[in-house]
Amino acid sequence: MKRIFTAAASGLALALSAPALSQEEDVNLGEDGQVGGEEVFEFQTVEEEAAEEFEREMTEAFSIFGEMFEAEPLTEEQEARLPLANKMVDKVFPEGSFAVVMDQSMKPMMTAMMGAVTGDPRTELASLSGVPVEDLYELDDEAAQAALDILDPQYAGRNDRINQIVIDMMGDLFAAIEPSYREALARAFSIRFEGSEIEELLVFFETPVGGKFARESFLVQYDPQMMGMMEAMGPAMGEVFRKMMEQIAQMAEDFPEGRKFPELSAAERRRLSELLGKGESELEALAPEPEAEEEESEGVI
Repeated sequence: MKRIFTAAASGLALALSAPALSQEEDVNLGEDGQVGGEEVFEFQTVEEEAAEEFEREMTEAFSIFGEMFEAEPLTEEQEARLPLANKMVDKVFPEGSFAVVMDQSMKPMMTAMMGAVTGDPRTELASLSGVPVEDLYELDDEAAQAALDILDPQYAGRNDRINQIVIDMMGDLFAAIEPSYREALARAFSIRFEGSEIEELLVFFETPVGGKFARESFLVQYDPQMMGMMEAMGPAMGEVFRKMMEQIAQMAEDFPEGRKFPELSAAERRRLSELLGKGESELEALAPEPEAEEEESEGVI
């Protein structure tokens, strides 16, 4: 629990002048953030400090998106379209849309992923018992689970709880960013659509089929049919990676790497020595050691 201590500074000495106050106690803070003219010190637990540090790191990490995709301010005309654009957002991305996505798509997907990792008891059994995992595959599932229950009877329950914590965290994350997402979507609509176009769409959205399209247009992106197509990413990535490696190999031929001082001709050495203001022998000694060439893996290219 946080503890608030009051302290008064006098010269170089720092003396505590009031007993510790619990977080729940009423503290009369002045406008300057002090108690009765005395400075307030707030002490944190290790967990609280770690949480704050993590929050700072995440804020810094994701700030790169704001820098990479810095959006231009809306024009007056686009600003004037925002009320219409907000109505369009209400149709295609109503409040709670992320919660629906989480419940219908993300939660089952994450549960399946966690199950794939923790579903086989042999991995954890090998970790706890020291028995090689390949030996444990001689056991049937029931025997492997019974053995794990002896060593770690809480394994299944603990993993279920972890899974739920992760799912709840993702739900909280989606809920936290949804207002910003809706605002950004409205700004994008106001840029990409004219006012008359938005009005036509809103009329369409009032029809039964238009309303259904509006409601489903975002959710359909997370339909199991769409999520399942990610399986095609494997072969596609393999083919793209192979082509990329071929291009990198060709690039290495077209653009040779830089040379070290010992690799220069006599004329180049003299010229570089003059430019850098250092003797040739000194540059020879300063030259980095040549890097050992890595053995090429068979069949990479």
